[in-house]
Amino acid sequence: MAPPTDTRSEPRRRTLAIGAVLWASFLAACAGTMFFFAFVAPEDLLGAYAESDHVDRIGVYTLGFLGLWCLSALASALALHVHRQIGGGISANATPGVTPRGKPGDTPGGPADRAPGAQP
Repeated sequence: MAPPTDTRSEPRRRTLAIGAVLWASFLAACAGTMFFFAFVAPEDLLGAYAESDHVDRIGVYTLGFLGLWCLSALASALALHVHRQIGGGISANATPGVTPRGKPGDTPGGPADRAPGAQP
């Protein structure tokens, strides 16, 4: 008989995953914006629009940051999706270093797979 599943934990897991993606992508966008604009001046990006009153340096910084945030959020979400597809989700009952058989350090072909009395 399969153990009962707690359906209340799914919205919490999803909320935590969204928060992790947004926070990681925010930090990546902060670092990326600082790095990018350390080497590229907003006036270089504006070109002919630099004379206009509608676009200024702060607007370029803002658009650059938002663009990097969206790009890094997409990358983080894709990484999370791929991680879950290969079965890498973190279980609430998981213990680091313990295999599904429940014996620490066992690997396929390890001590648990050998016949009793067999030499290693």
